Amino acid sequence: MKVLQVVGFKNTGKTTLIQRMVALLKSKGRRVAVIKHHHLDKGVIDAGTDTGSFLEKGADFTILNTPNMSVRTENVQPSLEAQMMQLAGEVDVLLIEGYKREEYPKIVLTHSFTDGHTNVDKIGLRNVLKHADMRYDEGNIIQWFDEWSSDDETV
Repeated sequence: MKVLQVVGFKNTGKTTLIQRMVALLKSKGRRVAVIKHHHLDKGVIDAGTDTGSFLEKGADFTILNTPNMSVRTENVQPSLEAQMMQLAGEVDVLLIEGYKREEYPKIVLTHSFTDGHTNVDKIGLRNVLKHADMRYDEGNIIQWFDEWSSDDETV
């Protein structure tokens, strides 16, 4: 399983880039997973939904099943490493949005569409493969990612 993080401050285009990466991988028949980090618990799951109310009342797990999809929610502090282990063997590529301090190979997006240039040098990122600005570099990033993801080398 190849692992790539996409990191950057808010509104740098991380989600947009990952959406395009997923579409590229799926067009090639690859199996892909995405893990997204969010810094808040509130607002992620609407308390007005059944799932939100079950979690609010203390359910340890909720599972929502629809005809073609299942969404499992756990009311525990997540472990990125444990989640990655669960996906090993299930997917070809794992994309991780966020978790800046983790040391997996990563792309750093440097321009926030709301705040301008962001200085990521001060936060001590490690294992950075690329720095990019989504205003100018998106095509190059996708081309690089296509080559990188086609390589059979895993992390």
